[in-house]
Amino acid sequence: MKRTHSLSSCPTGQETVAGGVYLIFQLLLLPSILSFVNGKLTTPLSDAELNFVFYLINFLATILIYHRLLGHSARQAAQHPAYFCQAVILGLAAYYALFYFVRWLISLLVPGFTNYNDAAIAAMSRSGRFLTVISTVILVPPAEECAFRGLIFRNLYGKSRWAAYAVSMLAFACIHILGYIGTYSPLELVMAVLQYLPAGLSLAWAYTKADSIFAPILIHACINLIAVGGLR
Repeated sequence: MKRTHSLSSCPTGQETVAGGVYLIFQLLLLPSILSFVNGKLTTPLSDAELNFVFYLINFLATILIYHRLLGHSARQAAQHPAYFCQAVILGLAAYYALFYFVRWLISLLVPGFTNYNDAAIAAMSRSGRFLTVISTVILVPPAEECAFRGLIFRNLYGKSRWAAYAVSMLAFACIHILGYIGTYSPLELVMAVLQYLPAGLSLAWAYTKADSIFAPILIHACINLIAVGGLR
């Protein structure tokens, strides 16, 4: 039987409200709070350690807030393993096809373009590789997928699928470049946003295909593992 992309795996009303409030807190207050506390320590944490703490807090908050979404998604994946595996495999393939096309396009438009977020992760990996791997592969995917696919994408999906894709993709891109606005030139800023659109599109599609938030979580983890594994 052919499945429809109905997306039964979605946040409850309480998860939506709590998730939205926490997302604002995470973006606007949590980094400043952690930096302030770190500055008061006798031996301040390194960037890799501080980021690990940030991601760990987000991971734990995600488990607490989205436990019903995660539970339902786990059951969906278990009940339809073929669709789940298909979504993960096709989502990964689509991501890398789009990623290499976008990278080629950027190399034509802005030769020597540097993604400052990737550069920052590479620097942290050199000083704390184990923590960086744990952060990017285990802690980050559930938190970002529940926020950008579960919270933003899913809540717009029933109203407008085009809006769901567009807003979630742009939000996902912006979260990765937010700290570097002012560092990029206007053209470089556009290229930085463009670089994250393949992931936003592929992850959202995999969510609809599998009807489980664990499909984009697994794809996200694989992408980050391959990216971190390639850092030197």
